[in-house]
Amino acid sequence: MLKNYFKILWRKLWSDKVNSLIHIGGLAVGISAVLILLIYVRFEQSFDADLPFSEQLYRVNLTTQTDGDIVETGSRTSPGIGENILKEVPGVEALSRVVILGEVIAGFQDQFIREESIFLTDTEYFDFFDVKMLHGKVASMNEPMQVMISNQISEKIFGKENPVGKTLQINSTNFDGTVDFQVAGVFESPASNRHLRPEILISYATLHQFIGKEIDQSYDWVNLYTYLKLNPEASITDLEFAANENLQRHYGEALESNHSKWDLSLQSVSSIHTSLDTTGEYEKGIDGKKLSYFLWIGLFVLLMVYLNSINISNAKALNRAREIGVRKVSGGTKKHLFFQFTFESLALNLIAVILASVLIASSGSLLNNLLDLGLPDSDFQLEPNLQYLIGFWLIGTLLSGIYPALVLTSFSPANALKGTLKWKMKSAFSRPLLVTQLVFCLIIIAGVLTVYKQLEFMRDQQLGLSLEDKLVFRSPMLYVEGSGNYQEQLQNSVGSLNSVKKLAATNEIPGTEVYWRSDDFHLKGKEKNGLMYTMLNVGEGYFEVFGIEYLAGKSFNPALENGSEAIINRKALEALGLENPEEALGQTLAFGNSGVPIVAVVENFRQQGVNVEVEPLVLNFSKQDLKYYVVDFEKGNAEKVLAEIEYVFEKQYASSPFEYYFLDEHFDRQYKSEQQFVKLFGLASLVAVLIAVMGILGVTNQLVIQRTKEISIRKILGASPSQIMNLISGEYVIWLAVCFLVGVPLSYFLLSNWLENFQIQVSLGWWFFALPAVSILLIFVLTTLYQTLKAMFVNPSETLKSE
Repeated sequence: MLKNYFKILWRKLWSDKVNSLIHIGGLAVGISAVLILLIYVRFEQSFDADLPFSEQLYRVNLTTQTDGDIVETGSRTSPGIGENILKEVPGVEALSRVVILGEVIAGFQDQFIREESIFLTDTEYFDFFDVKMLHGKVASMNEPMQVMISNQISEKIFGKENPVGKTLQINSTNFDGTVDFQVAGVFESPASNRHLRPEILISYATLHQFIGKEIDQSYDWVNLYTYLKLNPEASITDLEFAANENLQRHYGEALESNHSKWDLSLQSVSSIHTSLDTTGEYEKGIDGKKLSYFLWIGLFVLLMVYLNSINISNAKALNRAREIGVRKVSGGTKKHLFFQFTFESLALNLIAVILASVLIASSGSLLNNLLDLGLPDSDFQLEPNLQYLIGFWLIGTLLSGIYPALVLTSFSPANALKGTLKWKMKSAFSRPLLVTQLVFCLIIIAGVLTVYKQLEFMRDQQLGLSLEDKLVFRSPMLYVEGSGNYQEQLQNSVGSLNSVKKLAATNEIPGTEVYWRSDDFHLKGKEKNGLMYTMLNVGEGYFEVFGIEYLAGKSFNPALENGSEAIINRKALEALGLENPEEALGQTLAFGNSGVPIVAVVENFRQQGVNVEVEPLVLNFSKQDLKYYVVDFEKGNAEKVLAEIEYVFEKQYASSPFEYYFLDEHFDRQYKSEQQFVKLFGLASLVAVLIAVMGILGVTNQLVIQRTKEISIRKILGASPSQIMNLISGEYVIWLAVCFLVGVPLSYFLLSNWLENFQIQVSLGWWFFALPAVSILLIFVLTTLYQTLKAMFVNPSETLKSE
């Protein structure tokens, strides 16, 4: 029996190659697109989910309020918070603290590297985040001046030798120079699905060496991540309440005196990457809502694929009517016929799934790079996706196989053999299958247009500073080159080039979050108000390079010592309780036990993208070595200025790599999530259009075939081409109208909800929906026009000679 089924299937596929290709190709392409979306969503949702204690691991977040208004919800807390929670709150089993050190130069003898993924942490971190040790013992991290390095760092610096016991020299501005650490061990570089991926870990006890053990009880230093391992039976609500009570007991009076309020909350570690609700993250995650959007897009595309398959199968029904009639007369039961057609669907879907798996395995890495998804190449192989492929196969068989099988086996054999079958092809259109497919296609095209325009709208916003024609290069590797004032050296060399208009140094460039934050700033003689300020160290000429507007005052006096003056932005002016920029000049900005005069107020400018609020900013002048140098050059002169700077840099700092990028490109990387959304949505749109074309082509092809004799007779009786065109395509107009009436309002509702996620959003004009509607109309008209013209120019004698 199966052998006969295979023979029949092969003959049908071979005799109708075009429709077979449309049917299987549509399934394969659609499944491939949906599989890419699922692989992406699976990876983004997998962050920290496979940790041994993932369900017990939580991070403490801190919400700051001033006079009842929420200032921010940050991911960073102070050491005393975690220390006292561990000691005094039941249900907390262990504590781990992580301090971001920032960029360092690390090396041994004459082999040095620049590294940014470097943290200070304790032994519990290795247990919490399942760090796999290759050499050394974790217990060594209880001692100060100990360091653990990843196998990648170990190979770069020490080669294939075991570095345990050797000295690693680390140069950092936080250490005010170079410090020797003992290598206590080597660990395996973290997996790509971790929200923290350190390459160097310094023992937390090193803080005690530099600052003293009293840092553990500090509540003022809000600069570390606090992770807790909770009892599996503990109530999160009860623990949050107890943690806040503990905070009030230890620090409540100090907060009240500053008119501030702190609220602690617990966030599951596995949800950190898919949440954008907190500031101060080491690495920006992704909005979890976008992942749900991708799932909906995938569902839409998948439904289109299967609706397409059902439509084509139904369209073929009348062509197989006589075959079914003969088989029924010959003794074939409805059950046998049902199994045959279900088997055919099973086989077709299996071929499509195999083709999809081959497409993903062969082109997955290419798509990964083109779409900038950042997925591991192993995610595109067969094994991790086998369950998805099996699911597509079974669901496809169920959705696109069983219903057509029921339709095909319902024919009366007598009517089928006499050619008087009353079931008309029109009934396939009467069901909302084709119009539903077109509605999905319209929504996806409208979505792509909206997402693209929203990204363009964000990019076109005024930032308060100029990003164009700016080249950024990194400071020379400090330890390798020895001590020296690089600002002065580079101003004299690079700054004097004819192709360079201006040069300035900064600790953080636009497009990067400034991590140095404090609520300790206030005007001398006035109390602190609990608001968080960001502080940025910049060099001479910073405001001129970026074209930042002065509201009052002037730039720093370069003749003074570092940190002798402060410049604030308008937001900081308001945070300090001042209204007039002129009023701020000369006033003393206090921080701790020190204070400096405010010499200028500048207009707000966006250190980060438009989806991040501008914060109160204090700019501090520094003559010392800073991390980045920004070059302002003449428009259209990029290649020349790059070549000249590289020549000077390599001549002056031969052992340091010349690392550079253009600032506007760097700034745009903040919108990586939105760019990925556009690209993936674009892929889905392309596939949706392709499937829609295949579906229309397949259905109209079968419809025209069934009406070929009618068309021939009408041509013999004198029907004009326009009459025949109206005959075939007249009913399409109704279904297009239904598509637009349903699709446009639904698109508006869905896309309006998506835009609510943005602080600033593009307005949805009428053309956002008119263009997709016109696109659908053109797709439909051009596809059906081809089939209709093909039928119109067939010689009637060729069609009717068999009669």
